[in-house]
This record gives sequence, C-alpha cells and structure tokens, in this order.
Amino acid sequence: MEKRNFDATFCGSVPLHQINLIQPYGMLLVIQLADYKIVQVSENITGAVGLPPAAVVDTWLSDYILPHQMEDLQVKLAEGLVNKLPFTLTFNGTGGAKDYLAVAHLSGEALLLEIEGLDEQGEEHSFIDIYQQLKYAMAAINAAPSIKVACETAARQLKALSGYDKVMVYQFDKDWNGTVIAEELEPGMESYLGLTFPASDIPRQARAMYLDNPYRMIPNREYVPVSLYPVINPLTNAFTDLSGCNLRSVPAVHLEYMKNMEIMTSMSCRILKDGQLWGLFSCHHRTAYRLPYEGRAQFELLSDIIAARIQALYYKEQGDEYTKLHDIHTRLVEQVFTTGDLFNGLLGRETSILQLLNASGAAVMYNRRLETVGKTPDKNELKDLFLWLQSRNAGQIFQELNLSAIYEPAIHFADIASGILVIPVQPNKGEYLVVFRPEVIQEVNWGGNPNEALRFEKDNIQYHPRNSFSLWQQTVRNTALPWKQTEIQMAGLLRNFVLEFIIRGLD
Repeated sequence: MEKRNFDATFCGSVPLHQINLIQPYGMLLVIQLADYKIVQVSENITGAVGLPPAAVVDTWLSDYILPHQMEDLQVKLAEGLVNKLPFTLTFNGTGGAKDYLAVAHLSGEALLLEIEGLDEQGEEHSFIDIYQQLKYAMAAINAAPSIKVACETAARQLKALSGYDKVMVYQFDKDWNGTVIAEELEPGMESYLGLTFPASDIPRQARAMYLDNPYRMIPNREYVPVSLYPVINPLTNAFTDLSGCNLRSVPAVHLEYMKNMEIMTSMSCRILKDGQLWGLFSCHHRTAYRLPYEGRAQFELLSDIIAARIQALYYKEQGDEYTKLHDIHTRLVEQVFTTGDLFNGLLGRETSILQLLNASGAAVMYNRRLETVGKTPDKNELKDLFLWLQSRNAGQIFQELNLSAIYEPAIHFADIASGILVIPVQPNKGEYLVVFRPEVIQEVNWGGNPNEALRFEKDNIQYHPRNSFSLWQQTVRNTALPWKQTEIQMAGLLRNFVLEFIIRGLD
C-alpha cells in the first residue's frame, strides 16, 4: 500500500469560524470600537448584567463597568496592546457587582470581550505557588538534551500542573497527520503513544486558527451552545468571525469524536516552530472539568518555552550535521582536483558522494559517459531513467521518495531505488547526477482506520467520526526515507562545484 493524503477537502471546507455559537462557560460582547457601543451579545449575557440581550444591545460598555476599568481598557486599546490581554472587569448586574475575567481581542471594527466569572474558577494558588511550578517546569524543559525528552518532560509537567487525566504531545508530519510522541496518563486510560491520527482529525481551517488562537478548550462536551443576539453582526452584516474566540462552539461531529474517545473534556494548545504549527499539547479528561484561566496561561507560556527549546535543539542538530557534511564535501572537492577526473573524484577513492548524501547508490551521466557506484539499477534502466528526467526538463534539484508512483518502470528496481535525489548538471543534454535510496517498508500505526475517519449517512449530508481509535496498522511499500534539509543543501553545493569545474574546463 502506498501513502495517502488524509487531509480531507470536505472537513477543510467547513466554516468553523462562522458557527455563530459559543460555549456556555463564558459570555461574549461585540463592541463597536469607534464609540464602545455594544452591538451584539451572547444570549446568556443576562448572567453578568441582569438585562436581557435585546436591552443590552445599543447601550455602552461604560454603562456596566467601573470608570477606571473603562479608562484602562481605552488606554491599552490606544496603545495597540489589547489583543488577548486579560482584564478584571466588574459588571453591575441584578445580583450586585461581580468581578469577571475578560479577554479582549480585535476583529475588524469590533472589540470582542470574552468574560468568565472569576469567583467560579476556584483559584486557590498564590503567585509564589504558580511561579515556583512554572520555574521548575521551565528549568526541566530547558535542560532536556533532545526533542523527545523535552516533549516527555513537558507532558509530565503539564499533567501535574493542570490536573488533566491525560496530556499528549502530538507532532504533525509533512502531510499534517499527527503522531503522539509523548504521553502522560492516568491508569486505566487507553494509550495513544506512537499512534498516528489522520490529517482530517484536525482539518486545515482548524489548524489555521491555532496560529491566532493559542488554545481551544471544551470543558464539557454535553454543553448546550449559546447563540448570539442579534444573529447578524450589524457592523459586518454577516456572522461574527469567532476564529479568535476561546469560547467558540465546535461542530457536533467533534463532540461525537470526543464521545467515541470516552472523554468529557478536551483542551489543545499549539506548539509553533518558525511561526508554523509544529504540534499540539492535547489534553483529555474523563469528567467535565474547566481549567481555570491561570492554568490555561501556564499552558500558553510552557508551549512557548517548549517551542523555543525544540527550535534550539533542531538548529543545533542541523548545525552539527552541516559541519560534518561540509567536511565530506571539502574532501570530495579535493579528490576531484587531485585526480583531475570528475567521475573518479566523486565516485571512487576514500570519500564518495554516497557519504555526502547518505545514499546507497549513485550514477553520473556526463559527456555520454555513464558511471555508477554502490547499488543502482542496471545501465539500461539508468539510461531510460536519464531520458525520462530529460523529458521532464528537470532543471532543479529535487527528491522523489516513491519513484514508482511517477515513473512506472521503477517498480522493477524499487528494492534498491525507491528514492532518488536528482542533481541536474546539463539537463538539456540529459546529464544528471542521481543518488538512490532503497525501499524502506514502513509500518504506520494509525489511531483507528484512517479510511473511515468520516462516515456519511445515506443523505450524504449528515456525517460521523470513526467509532474506534484502536491500533490499525498500515504497511507502506515502495518508499524511501527522505533526504534532510542539510543533505539537500550539500547537493546544491556539489552542483555548484560540478558546474564550475565543467565551465573552467578542468575535467
């Protein structure tokens, strides 16, 4: 079986940000930035202000909070520092004055205020307690010698800090499938460590929202969603864009997914690398549980810490690898000059191109001469391959890890050459330097059958997630291991040298 792309186009087209519903653990106010007039509210706003939604719309935020809080909010807005900033706001409702945690963010011409009752969150830790926990977790993550250990440490620390039953670190691959690479869990829970989940489980637009929104929490999958009033945002004449809202409701299919996993609560927090989504902390709890804001803030902070550590370890690894390969490249260049022959210099002697590019075979076609080293297809097969490359006008370095999928004859030599890295020399003449990697039969351990990630009913409208997340093993054939970025960089350096050598006529 060959690898498939499970990043479903259907799931990727569902407008998750325009669901127009929120979860009931908080309330939402949509406020016109120009004059702080409230233009839209969640229908549970009565809980904070003691008035029905229709009576709140078209009034001013200053009608409900203390003057110095209003002034503080306006100052921070004027400074452009309000996005995702938490405030304590005191709302005057029918039950008297009450403090709320308010998280503010901007959306077009509106300020969105998400509020949660502070007295319901049960904060019981002092600043010193929290700071000590954070300092300890940060020191442990920063001391980790490898990405794997850093992720294991983070999962362990976050489980202890949050109280969730299970904390996993989930890493995306290039096709956006996610593999659980670290896990801490309570006894009796199903382990997902080592399992891969298809890209459709976290579709494209959900992944995109993590770039703006650090986390997504569902404290109780049996919640009753709350509508916005009025339905249409008068500032945009459309549904309010809730992509930046922590309170945003989620589609029913996701709640069914949680039910099938036998969890009541979930929370996911992003891990970024170079500004892109690298992975997630994924947390599960078997009963309804709302992590207080301080706990969510710890997740945000530690996700930044682990992202920085992953980045540092990644670049150190890459730097060490570059230094090692550059030394091999230098020796190869010396060999070419010493021998005065491109073929002998690259393919023979103590150092060869196989070491530079971590390959099992290589073939060079130049001046109608074909030479090989290591395990390669036979010469007739190679000539056909070079003709095919020339017909594709392959003028840039590229790798193909499943050659038989795009070049059918390659199925006959897939065992020794499933992967190729092509370095064009003079492509218009069919002259290339090609290195090969053998087939590596991969066993992919999926969390449930990825081909059944979604099940549609007969109407082709209603759909459901898969029921089982038990191990479903896939054997992937005719593929090779990918070349690393540093190896491709070396291929570029080598190509520059070969072209310069030819141009100078030193061969």
